[in-house]
Amino acid sequence: MMNQFAARLLPGAAALCLCLSACGGGSAPKSYDPKTTAQALLDSGAFTDTLEVLEADVAAQMYGIDGETITDCAVYTSLSMGAEEIAVLTLTDETAAQTAKTALEKRVSDQITALESYMPDEVGKLNHAIVEQAGNTALLVVAADADKAQSTLNGLK
Repeated sequence: MMNQFAARLLPGAAALCLCLSACGGGSAPKSYDPKTTAQALLDSGAFTDTLEVLEADVAAQMYGIDGETITDCAVYTSLSMGAEEIAVLTLTDETAAQTAKTALEKRVSDQITALESYMPDEVGKLNHAIVEQAGNTALLVVAADADKAQSTLNGLK
């Protein structure tokens, strides 16, 4: 009788353990380190344009982000007026990071509008832009090879 009871209890106990282990161990999205992330992207070969560093205050103004909320950043834009760009922003908190992500999404939309009539080849890059928020960081990557850039980002997580 005890063996029958154990046989009936075992599948339910196993299912309960699986449920509990699936609920536990979840972690918040890992934040990106601006310098490390930007350098890995630059080294990835995903970009065809030469990129130039932008200072934090210039980047904040360009993206329409309150500069007081940016605690660290690495921002690179194309020297050729092309669409290629890297922005890795550390912000004061997750709310500021979400606001920054929205601003970065707007940047992509604005760039598509600005470039579609005179640099249509660049619009393809913008259509594959990577915009993410992880923890208190926001990220924008517009690369010639979006798959290579995404693979690089995946390797950093």
